[in-house]
Amino acid sequence: MPKTPSNSTDSTRPSLADALKTLFDPANVAVVGASRTKGKLGQAVLELLQRNNYRGKVIPVNPSGGEIEGLKVARSLSEIDVPVDVAVLSTPVEVALDALEECAKIGVKVVVGVTSGFSEAGEDGSENEARLRRILETAPFRLIGPNCEGVVRPRSDLQLTFSPMFDGLSDGPVAMISQSGALAGLMALRLGERGVGLSAIVSSGNESDITAADLMEHLGDDPNTRVILCYLEELRNGRRFAEVAKKLTDAGKHVVAVKGGRSSAGTRAVQSHTGAMAGDDRVVSSIFREVGVIRARDSVSAVDATMALAAGRKPAGNRVGIISVTGGLGVEMTDMAETLGFEVPVFAQETQKALSEYVPYYGSVTNPVDLTGVVLANPSYVGRCLEAVVRDPAVDIAIAIITFAPNQMFVEALAEAYKSTGKPVLIIWTGASRSAASGDAFHENGVPLYDSPARAASGLAALRGAGEVQ
Repeated sequence: MPKTPSNSTDSTRPSLADALKTLFDPANVAVVGASRTKGKLGQAVLELLQRNNYRGKVIPVNPSGGEIEGLKVARSLSEIDVPVDVAVLSTPVEVALDALEECAKIGVKVVVGVTSGFSEAGEDGSENEARLRRILETAPFRLIGPNCEGVVRPRSDLQLTFSPMFDGLSDGPVAMISQSGALAGLMALRLGERGVGLSAIVSSGNESDITAADLMEHLGDDPNTRVILCYLEELRNGRRFAEVAKKLTDAGKHVVAVKGGRSSAGTRAVQSHTGAMAGDDRVVSSIFREVGVIRARDSVSAVDATMALAAGRKPAGNRVGIISVTGGLGVEMTDMAETLGFEVPVFAQETQKALSEYVPYYGSVTNPVDLTGVVLANPSYVGRCLEAVVRDPAVDIAIAIITFAPNQMFVEALAEAYKSTGKPVLIIWTGASRSAASGDAFHENGVPLYDSPARAASGLAALRGAGEVQ
């Protein structure tokens, strides 16, 4: 594969830092291929910018001119009478290549290439890929993509995308970089549903210029970002990725990565998706472990790992205390914790005494705690038991398992117990859909929330640090 020009020393190109700063908070956005026709990418990009109240100037670009959604349309980029910070290309590939040359002439700072039809298209896209490379050799702009789904920055009310999957997200401690736009949408939606905010989402596509490592370095410098979540199909510059990841993990940040192309069939698939060469999977795993990256098997376990890390609480050790309203779920979680290499020690006598005030004689107070169904009639009991467990000096991480919540007080009690400690606490709520309560108190307080022990196990494994989560 031709070498990416992302580290070009050409003085006419903006630095990565300057380009990415502009990308995430642009004064204006030109939408090339803006359309009045529902279903077209340019129409969707324009609609999402307006619907999410982007604060800068939006400039539709379409040869027909006139107005779209009350905005004056420029017939070409050259017709725009102000310097353009960001141009989004949402046109067929031939038109997009012409537009890239026009971007170079007028000094656009950053281009987001939604357009497909390059290296991912194989032989059919080879000529387009070659022309793109020639343009990038001397272009004064930096490029996200092509073949990407765009960029989202909730704190700037910025939606440079055609996908509604990113609507309604809040700012928060997780930054996402994904070569797949659809997987970015899935993971962002799942995190958002559980109250986890995102500082930025970048669908990096083919990474013909700006790579995941470039983005990771920039986003990792944000003091409010704790976790960088990546979906990768190729490490475009493996050495640089490793150096950046090591720098971030040494600084106490977390990098969670899903690497596509683990199987032979998967390797073929990523070549047709983003034109990537997947590389030796065993080497990738080895590099990840060495530099502190947490490798997730799939997007589901990646979200679950990120949930636990986004809370910002670090365990002092690997000892886990478990309480459950039912014995079976407690046993299952205990088995999973020990399989992952965690300890589930017997509680101190003082802790067992405190628990005995709320747990009937036919329950258990040793670890895991079997609260039994009696707590369902006493909403405050579950919170008091969790508080007793996190006070135990032999507990580094606590897990509370509930089936259904009979009323809102049940959820509030657990949320208050979570706030009473600085230790990591994971909540498993298996019967949320059957409960007469909402999870708002969990979401508002950043509580890591799961619907099964298996999913909580991914969060628990992530708290251990570098390695793989299932």
